[in-house]
Amino acid sequence: MELKNFFAQDDQGNKLPGANCYVYVRGTETLAVGVVKANGVILQSPFAADSDGLVQFAAPNGLYDLRIASGKRDYRISVQFNDVTDTLAIIEAAVQDATTARDAAQLLAGIVPSVEAGLAATANTAYKYFSLQSSDGDYLTLYHNDNGNPVLVGTYPSAGAVQAVLKLIAQQDSSVILAILDEFGFAFGAIDENGFSLPGLQVARQTSPGTRFQDRDGFGLWEIAPERTSFGSLSWCSVPYEGLWSMDIMGFVLADLSSPSKDNQQPLPNSTAYMAQEICGVDGVPLTLYVDGLLEVRDDSDHTQATLAADIHPVILSSSESIRFTPSELGAAAKLYTRPVRGNASTRSVLNLTVRSAPNPPVGPAPAPRILLFADSIGNHQGPMLLNQFLTEWGYAPSFIGTYPSSEAESDGWDRSGLLGEARQSWSGDQFTYKDTTRAPIAPGAEAAYLAGTKPNMSALNPFIRVATSSDRAEFVKNGYIFDPADYQARFGLQAPDIIINALGTNDIRDQTAQTIYNTIYENDILFHTQFRAAWPNAKIIRCMPGAARNSGAAARDRDALWTSHYIPLIRAILNARRQLSDPGISVASSWAFYSQEAGYMLDSGVVEPVTGSIQTELSDWLHPQGSTRRQYYQYLAGHVACVAAGLI
Repeated sequence: MELKNFFAQDDQGNKLPGANCYVYVRGTETLAVGVVKANGVILQSPFAADSDGLVQFAAPNGLYDLRIASGKRDYRISVQFNDVTDTLAIIEAAVQDATTARDAAQLLAGIVPSVEAGLAATANTAYKYFSLQSSDGDYLTLYHNDNGNPVLVGTYPSAGAVQAVLKLIAQQDSSVILAILDEFGFAFGAIDENGFSLPGLQVARQTSPGTRFQDRDGFGLWEIAPERTSFGSLSWCSVPYEGLWSMDIMGFVLADLSSPSKDNQQPLPNSTAYMAQEICGVDGVPLTLYVDGLLEVRDDSDHTQATLAADIHPVILSSSESIRFTPSELGAAAKLYTRPVRGNASTRSVLNLTVRSAPNPPVGPAPAPRILLFADSIGNHQGPMLLNQFLTEWGYAPSFIGTYPSSEAESDGWDRSGLLGEARQSWSGDQFTYKDTTRAPIAPGAEAAYLAGTKPNMSALNPFIRVATSSDRAEFVKNGYIFDPADYQARFGLQAPDIIINALGTNDIRDQTAQTIYNTIYENDILFHTQFRAAWPNAKIIRCMPGAARNSGAAARDRDALWTSHYIPLIRAILNARRQLSDPGISVASSWAFYSQEAGYMLDSGVVEPVTGSIQTELSDWLHPQGSTRRQYYQYLAGHVACVAAGLI
């Protein structure tokens, strides 16, 4: 049977490794039988393309439809199988008939050297047939003597002649544009819509980009593709760093060939850990530190070794992915070491850490902090509920203040059954300060109407701002209004909070450029925390920020690119604003590094793989953590709140 090779591709020409492949009888939904691998082993549909997207199989002669499905991509290719060797038996039977006819002619008529000799030899015989042999002996021509006139009866090839013709036969179909014929009219080559063929050489168009040389059985000998070039067992490809490395078949670096006589001198990943110099938790509750959440380029976690080591206790934990630990096992102080896994092993970044672990449960009466959650939609989605759940489980008795009801639904942001706070969907820092005027002030006397309004109506109004006066700090006044928490408390009859959680940032990334994000966050943090402190001198402020899913794509989808261009400057601004204010009542919870960025985000419906049941899909929401990831985020934040409530900060 004929062996064919195809490449599974998406609509951009990229290979689809592991795509599901089905072979149907042409024009039907009937799966073809007799489909086999190159080694003759039966293939059952569906079968998978290999890691390079190569689809290779053989089938009996006939017309088929090849279906390729991967994710949202599902298409069909019409294919024809026509193995010359499968028809050889039929042709050889004809050869045998021709040989028999030739032999009969020879026996009955004999072979003469010329037509004239044949006419003379049969002039006075009852049997009027004679034969002439071609000069190469491959053909026998039979004549009839009709009253002295030679009448051609037929020409009969030998078995050798037919075999020679078979060698000139190549697979063709209706796509042939031009056939190349020899002097006898036999085809020895063809040009079709996919390429051309000659004896011993075939050039054909393939669906994937690049050039591929393969043997007669379809196995690749040499391939030149945009992402990789291979020759036999040797292959080379580009990498996202300058230099040249030798790697084994599993992708591990065997040798650095960039500078054979010296250690690696190429630029290394930035191994600086972007987090605060404090870790907070509760006794007996493990935390997970994710390495990609620490780095400027999240992909650099593959090239970075992180080690969390207690200063005194015999605890040292290392990973390039995640480190799981309980704060109490580290003691009061630890160090976080990060270094590139290649190059100069003596170069590393070191971050001194203060480690706090709140009692679980507390000794004596349960601490009962009043909490104001100052956040966006990520806080609105079950934030107060989960903080309350964890803190209560550990023996604390929190309460929550605010004017805006949170959601206790997993994904419905407009649910208002939750605890109060100020976690408002789509709000950025500039909307709270009124630098962005899309959230209107509440007129004096309209407080009751605001509180009675629907949640969407409440979200359009800003309860924190009032008309500015000459006594206000000029740099804090925005469009004639000032952010004033003391006025907010008085207007709505609220108790003063003990703990304020500032979790803004995600929507500032939406609104700011890479050039403006740092200054925006820095200036807003100075404003918010100064005004909070003026209103509530004894309150503790926890600054945190949600992370985002690992994702690529265009614009806002590309969270991996935005991590470098926006999130890292935002984190730097948070840390620097806290340093600038030098307020011991302000602490930073590095929440972005303590929950997974791989799981727990909403997915598209995708395509189900029929055999394994796995779903090929993409993220539909890369901002709002759900399920276990949401709970990881609030568990870490609740641990920081517990440390504040226990008087450790």
